[in-house]
Amino acid sequence: MKTTELEEKAIAAFAGTKTPKFLATASAAGVPNIVPIISIEAWDPQTLIFGEFMIWKTKKNLEENAKVGVSVMTENLNCWTVRGTFLGYERTGERYDKISLNEMYRYNAYSGLRNCGIIRVDDVKRVKGMLAAPRLVEMGFASLASTFARKEGAPMPPQVSEKFARAKAAKFISYIDADGYPVALPVPSMFSVGGGALEMGAGSLKGLDGNMPQSPFRAAATIITFDPVAYQVKGTVNDFENRLGTRIARLEIDEVYSASPPLPGKRIDRK
Repeated sequence: MKTTELEEKAIAAFAGTKTPKFLATASAAGVPNIVPIISIEAWDPQTLIFGEFMIWKTKKNLEENAKVGVSVMTENLNCWTVRGTFLGYERTGERYDKISLNEMYRYNAYSGLRNCGIIRVDDVKRVKGMLAAPRLVEMGFASLASTFARKEGAPMPPQVSEKFARAKAAKFISYIDADGYPVALPVPSMFSVGGGALEMGAGSLKGLDGNMPQSPFRAAATIITFDPVAYQVKGTVNDFENRLGTRIARLEIDEVYSASPPLPGKRIDRK
């Protein structure tokens, strides 16, 4: 069920200093982008704030398109996903001061806080059933396909493909929904297939309206591991495939990026 405010449990989840949090944006042309931004937290039930640091593509997208998607997932696999509107940056004030106290900025002169970004919560939904039987079946199909996939000549470097082959990692996807928002959705069933694609259960792609996007569509996927290391890939979902009654989506990858320091946003496609 969607609401227009964050519930107390969601606010507590966003307060986690090491909890995976993701910000999805889109360019004016509608190309999705999704990266982990651990500094995101709730200011109040209607507002999210975050620190602007080393998010060059995200910052450019925010200048072109104010619609955003935000998600948080706890270690217990409780997840909330938000559609929101970026309202701008603040350089002073209580919200800036709150973000600047984040240990990521407070003790690191190099990563000092530049701006505090403000996001209005337009609607929010708790994502349930990530460990439900259908999702586990989807994970099984995708994991099995990953095990037997060929890796030669694929755009994902081996270290990226290996990360997406892990079951214990936070994996999220973004696409542009029917209302023009770049949604941010958890996809635990997402696994690399041959280094050239990601496969996942199609059911995980349902947006806040309960509908799945119409194929073909562009999508961006990101992963952050416990290392922590993060990557982002982009590509196209051309169609869905039925396997023994389970619907599988395949993201054909054509771009691969680092999404963590020291070079977040650097393109690292395998040559």
